[in-house]
Amino acid sequence: MDGAHLLVVDDERQLVELVRANLERAGFEVRTAADGREALDLMRQHRPDLLLLDVMMPHLDGWDVLAELHHSDGLADVPVVMLTALSGERDVIRAHLSGAVHFLTKPFDLAGLLATIREALQPATDEQRQARRRQVRGFVQRLAELDAGREAAGPRVTLSRLEAPPRPSDDRERGRTLLAALTGRQRQIATLLAEGVEARVIAEQLGTSRSNVYAARKRIAHHLGVEPDAVARTARELGLHG
Repeated sequence: MDGAHLLVVDDERQLVELVRANLERAGFEVRTAADGREALDLMRQHRPDLLLLDVMMPHLDGWDVLAELHHSDGLADVPVVMLTALSGERDVIRAHLSGAVHFLTKPFDLAGLLATIREALQPATDEQRQARRRQVRGFVQRLAELDAGREAAGPRVTLSRLEAPPRPSDDRERGRTLLAALTGRQRQIATLLAEGVEARVIAEQLGTSRSNVYAARKRIAHHLGVEPDAVARTARELGLHG
């Protein structure tokens, strides 16, 4: 396991170097790529034992990489761990149904990342393969519920585990109170999202990274009791705008 060859794919150079340094310190051999196209080229030259893959990247995003791997005889069985700022339920489901074995969201802790990598590198037992098939069936069912516009009666899947859904609120005043409790930076980001500004542009305006913007959106969503993808709409509905 130690000495395994890992390929880290992300367009945020500072994050890539941080991950690389820690993985090499843990005994892994690490290569990096800044986008999906470069990643596929490197994988064809030297097949990795595991792929750490971001989603939002230039040229070829993480979804396209997963699709390419699915149709590649020599690379289809490379375990893929998604490491991304996306955290919506559809994103988690899409990743697993596209072949990823784990889904981690930024920001992440190093111990959790290392544990996930080591687990993904282990050959799957018959019991684990059966559990995986049950998990995939659950994802398909949940996706059908989402496409039909229904909420599941039971727990929903998020971040590769079952978790009780947040209780939605129709109380507008409560929502405004929650907005008022946001930090100044969170309120600024929520306002820009409500105005339809893209995360990339927000990052440029605030002098930060897209990962930090997505992480802030995730925290805002937690405050509001909604999915991260619903932050912009919820903020608009509550009258938050510039």
